[in-house]
Amino acid sequence: MKKTNQKWIASFALTVGLLAACGDDEQISKGAASDDYEITVGLSQSAGGTLVDIAHQEGYFEEEHISVNRVGFANSADGLNALQAGKIDVGLTFGTAGPLTFIANGSDFSIIGGHLEGGHPILTKKENAGQYTSLESYKGKKVGTIRIFTSDIVFRSALEDAGIDWKKDLEIVEFKTGSMLLEAVASGKVDVAVSANSFYAQAVDMGLEAVAWSNDLQEGHVCCRVVTRSELLADEDGEAYKRFLKALIRAERKKIEDPHSAVTAAKEYMKVDDKVINTIVNDSHSNYSSDPSREKVVQMWEQMKEIGYVENVDDIDVNEYVNIDLYEKALNELIKQYPDDAYYKDQLVRFNEQNI
Repeated sequence: MKKTNQKWIASFALTVGLLAACGDDEQISKGAASDDYEITVGLSQSAGGTLVDIAHQEGYFEEEHISVNRVGFANSADGLNALQAGKIDVGLTFGTAGPLTFIANGSDFSIIGGHLEGGHPILTKKENAGQYTSLESYKGKKVGTIRIFTSDIVFRSALEDAGIDWKKDLEIVEFKTGSMLLEAVASGKVDVAVSANSFYAQAVDMGLEAVAWSNDLQEGHVCCRVVTRSELLADEDGEAYKRFLKALIRAERKKIEDPHSAVTAAKEYMKVDDKVINTIVNDSHSNYSSDPSREKVVQMWEQMKEIGYVENVDDIDVNEYVNIDLYEKALNELIKQYPDDAYYKDQLVRFNEQNI
């Protein structure tokens, strides 16, 4: 993160060799007027980041005097490795399980906000969709997933809660990228794919069908969190990141009041028709929320411990890695700016319920 004195530009890189490009200073766009801030945000190269894209489209970042450079990644692991290496400042669409796995392995990350809750499909070929009616249906099946996907945690936890041994009663096959996962289910190498909403457009295009959603297995679970390196928050008390969160809060409201804004914002990288885009970004299973939701983050951490996804972490207090102060400050500033607006006051009530 740095201050900049050049014209505001937001870029979205959809190139091969993203990590290398991300490390090349000449390929990083510069930002706004004097004393404005600039940060680089990593997100999904296949689906972008709905709230960030709306904030960019509506000019909220410019109004909050922050320049946001958007860089796409093929999977969460690559994005989080880039964050740890200092090649990006914020990870947006890398789930909850991903950042928590890195924290378990020693990364000093801070979760400062949210982006998505729920919304991840379990996919299969259309002709096989009728086979899957309950968790018992997955017994004896070959199930594809991606390790550190939040949907993977939700699926394994749901199986365990149902008394199904996911190590013995079915075969779980892990893939590196979402594209590889979808190709595996389309070709019959696996029976079903525990996927993510960021690959749903591709799945629809391939003729795959959702037989269940992560929300069906765990209602209201958190997914994509706004995550950064803790050290960056020491710079001017995290001012740049507070401004970033203010823009996301405003984008969340815009999406609620004008769902079509999410469609137009997504057209930058989803090369399908508006009807398909609307199905994805405004799907009823996906709840876009900028709130950090600390309680649900802690809940997922406990689930990861229970199923053995992370080990030897008893000395880690995950609460220390969830910073709720910046979001609260961002919300209070919006309340002060718009004192007659009930929306932001309602969000403060929600914040107090989910974080304190």
